[in-house]
Amino acid sequence: MKKYNLRIGIPFSCFVAVIAIVLRLISFETYDIWLYIEFFLYFFCFALFCWIANNMFVGSSFFKRIEPYPPLYSTITILFGAVIAAVFDKINGELGGNLMLINEVDGSKLVILFILRGALINWLISFIVVHFYQINENEHNKLELEHLKQANLQAHLSSLKEQLSPHFLFNTLNTLTSLSTEQPVKEYIEELANVYRYLLSHQKDNAVTISQELKFIESYFYIIKTRLEKAIEISIEVNSDKMEYQIPPLTLQLLIENAIKHNVAAIYNPLQIRIYTTADTLIVVNNNRPKKSVESSSGIGLNNIAQRYQLLFDKDIVIENKPDLFEVQLPLIA
Repeated sequence: MKKYNLRIGIPFSCFVAVIAIVLRLISFETYDIWLYIEFFLYFFCFALFCWIANNMFVGSSFFKRIEPYPPLYSTITILFGAVIAAVFDKINGELGGNLMLINEVDGSKLVILFILRGALINWLISFIVVHFYQINENEHNKLELEHLKQANLQAHLSSLKEQLSPHFLFNTLNTLTSLSTEQPVKEYIEELANVYRYLLSHQKDNAVTISQELKFIESYFYIIKTRLEKAIEISIEVNSDKMEYQIPPLTLQLLIENAIKHNVAAIYNPLQIRIYTTADTLIVVNNNRPKKSVESSSGIGLNNIAQRYQLLFDKDIVIENKPDLFEVQLPLIA
């Protein structure tokens, strides 16, 4: 039933038959109720046969070849409708039916009636069938495209998440071994545990709240501050009403890491990083003092963030590299 769209085809065939009866009633051709019932059944069967035949036709390989040529398709459906009408009228005559006007006219008018009655009805049905076929094809293509986009999204996100640089782990371990007093070691290990707890908890998440990310940044910056001491400063000015907005996990960590990697950080001239919000943007800015030589990049960092914003939210980040400041603007996602 689903293959031929009979849930639509049967009511439509009834509609065609009713219209045919109404036209006969208007002309008052007969008062015999049984003739109208026979007339209804005739047109219902004719329309339903055309409906099924057209559904079979649009599913064929031949239809795929002629679909780009509407005039050719229309010609075929008109001729096919005329043939079906001739067959039905022949069967009706063999069964002794007296419904059809073809028994009342000469041969030349018979041809015209075949075209007007059979060919045009079949052309109309074929137009509707093709319309539903195209709707179903579009929905099917959209569904396949959505599945493909979802699969591609997951593949991209998995790839991006696996690209996080191991340098942070090595730096923290080196700093840990250089500490000598017991209490700083405990505090350092506790913050380090918070960092990796966050990484493990959200490794499969596509987004976290700004509040969660900032709590993670506190532990992350504690570790960075232990290593760089007074050579780095951070200022966080995020409005409380923006804390539940979303952000890809590790976004702020990557921006801070990027600032440290590419800029000079010295006690006499510390690297200053500021994180703050505007009406619709989360902004991370640092003073721009590029290192003369920077280790080769592995392609993460800014590119990672830009790709995840595009894949997850269909949004673009804004990067402004000014002579004295380097600024990244992140769209706020509700």
